[in-house]
Amino acid sequence: MKKKILAVVLAGTLALSMAGCAGGSDKGSGDKTAETNAAETKTDDSKSEESPGTEAAGTEEKKETASAEGKQDLVIMITNPGDVNNAVEQKLIDKLGDKYNIITKTWDSASVEQTVKTAAAANEQIDLVQYWPNQMNSFTEVGLATDLTQYMDDEWRSTFNEGTLEIGTYGDKLYNVAYKTVYPAMIVDLEVTRAAGIEDSEIKDQMTWDEFCDLSRRIEENSDGYGAGIPDTYACWLTRNAVMQVWDTNEELDKWNAGEVSFKDDHIKNAFEMVKSVFEEGLFYPGEGALAVTQDQLYGAISSHKVGFIFEPTTSVKTTIDNSGLKDYKICDYPAMGKNPTNPVLGGCDGYFIPTSSKNVEGAVEAMKYLTSEEIMTFRAEGGQVPCAKIAEGANVDEAFMESISRCSEQIYPTEIINVGAELSDYMQNQMPANYIYNGEASLDELEELRVGAVNK
Repeated sequence: MKKKILAVVLAGTLALSMAGCAGGSDKGSGDKTAETNAAETKTDDSKSEESPGTEAAGTEEKKETASAEGKQDLVIMITNPGDVNNAVEQKLIDKLGDKYNIITKTWDSASVEQTVKTAAAANEQIDLVQYWPNQMNSFTEVGLATDLTQYMDDEWRSTFNEGTLEIGTYGDKLYNVAYKTVYPAMIVDLEVTRAAGIEDSEIKDQMTWDEFCDLSRRIEENSDGYGAGIPDTYACWLTRNAVMQVWDTNEELDKWNAGEVSFKDDHIKNAFEMVKSVFEEGLFYPGEGALAVTQDQLYGAISSHKVGFIFEPTTSVKTTIDNSGLKDYKICDYPAMGKNPTNPVLGGCDGYFIPTSSKNVEGAVEAMKYLTSEEIMTFRAEGGQVPCAKIAEGANVDEAFMESISRCSEQIYPTEIINVGAELSDYMQNQMPANYIYNGEASLDELEELRVGAVNK
């Protein structure tokens, strides 16, 4: 059932977002970060320095915490780095900073789950977290997510696209509220490809993995650029997409995602080899060390026109284009790595949930309502993101650009092998593809042990 719901909502997000749009360029619209209100906001580090009583105040279950100013603490971990996301966090601070002592924690995709679980074990306050609504099993199964059903009134519910809230619903309880869609895509620097003698017509919206590799080789053979580049944060997406796309049918994929197929299966070995080979061949910037390239380092390489194909999540495409100064570019879909006619792709929605370690549920719900409001959804749409709730009429959204970062929404698959177990998820997201590249099939033995352990629980 959740599979059908996810497909419906992702297919509908673009239509919902565009309903009130007046076309036009969105250049720069999402990059105006509000001034930092330092007096009202503390980072996690400043918390220990400026509010020494906060930790002690949080030692009792659900006890409210208050700062020296008398305002209740609101601890948030919601911001995946990026101009639009940073600005949204600042808007929240400006909106609620007079009411709550807002403390921001660093959000990192590789460690967010562990951070929340560690905080819960220590009874440390975290009130609001960004996480993926279709991957909440690791929290719901151990009782670490707050049931939001009672807070979702009819007025708030009416702002979301049909089916959106079902993505974060498990059983009959709502645990996560989705706010935007995301999946991997590629930005093509046409200045680089043209310099390598590649015609624009050769660069298709959807190409196969072999076609992508061939074009990358031509860039390296005929210019001083590299075929492709990817930020270290998203390197794991290469193997996660590979193991999803190597199956011939959705039926086979479903069995794999359910943990019923071994990591030693030939399909999986071939998937990892496909990724390993491009790094061994040196097709990714800067050759050696390609798995450790930071976002800022990649921006620099793009600005210098050293990378032909840039892998980014759709939510970061506009920011990357703006921050690197690209003028001649094309947005392509993630290369198809298999022959499944449905061409499933990794992705889904970003959302918010409230951990059970929260000491300020009321403030977290208030923040969540603002973060999914028409004001913020419009701001995200104008900044090049595809929101899951209504935006304002007359919003300044580039319709062609929005189409380019949402056209694969119907291909996003609702399940993934990492949902089988938390340890397996950690390994796939934080140690791959590096472990396979350096340790080969020994890493698959480790993953197989984790798979067997998870399915036999």
